[in-house]
Parts: sequence; C-alpha cells; structure tokens
Amino acid sequence: MEEQFQPKKIKRHAKSLQQKAKGHTVLVDDPRYGRYKVISGGSGNEYTVNVFQSGGASCNCDWALKRQDALVEHQGATACSHTIAVFEFIAQGQGRHVSAWADPLEAERQHRPSIDLVDGVVLTTRKAPRRYTQTDFLFLMK
Repeated sequence: MEEQFQPKKIKRHAKSLQQKAKGHTVLVDDPRYGRYKVISGGSGNEYTVNVFQSGGASCNCDWALKRQDALVEHQGATACSHTIAVFEFIAQGQGRHVSAWADPLEAERQHRPSIDLVDGVVLTTRKAPRRYTQTDFLFLMK
C-alpha cells in the first residue's frame, strides 16, 4: 500500500501574526495581477505577496519558502504576517477589518465572511468601526 504525502501540520498563533501584520507597510504593486509589496515593520525587508482570485495568497518571505509542502499542496498559498497585512489592506479599502483565527470553529462562530489562508489560519472580516473626527464630536454635542 502506497503512503500518501501529507503536509506537516503546524500550529499557528493567529493573533500574534495579526499583531505583527499591523507593523507592516503595504503598497500596491500591480492591481491587475493582485501583486502587492510588503515592507516588514521589523526588518525593513521588502516582500512580494500575490493574492489569488480563489482567495489565498503567496509570499516570497523566508518562512513561506521553507514551507515547500504547503506550496505544493495549496498552490503556493501561505499564512505569514505579510499575507495577513495585505488582506487587512484590501479590507480597509472596502471599509472592513480583518481578524485572524487559529481555530476554524472559532472563526465560524463569528458569522462573518471568511478566508482560509491554510497553515491553520482563517481570516474573518467585519465592518470597520466609524472613525470620528473632532468636527463630528462638535456636531454630536449640539
């Protein structure tokens, strides 16, 4: 009986990845092809993230490149902080906010649109809270 290849399951700390993603700077590289540049908030290194129409994303960071089994199994999709930063950037443009979850059941309980980023990370999106300006507060106080 032939043994099937199974990618190594890793436990991800989704909330720490989400926090790390907040420190990255995201720039649109080529919107026609879903390509973004991410400048790491920690190292200052620049990475390229490609967003797939199917919902996942790939990155050329060292961590993603070491996950060759995931790259083969999931057509290059990975769940590093750089991909989470890009999805947050896209969501903000749509007036939404991203939350990362390590437990798919926990993500499902949010009753919100979700994207499975593989590697044990699921993103959910929700409407972003309205940001009030000083003028808004003066109007509200009348």
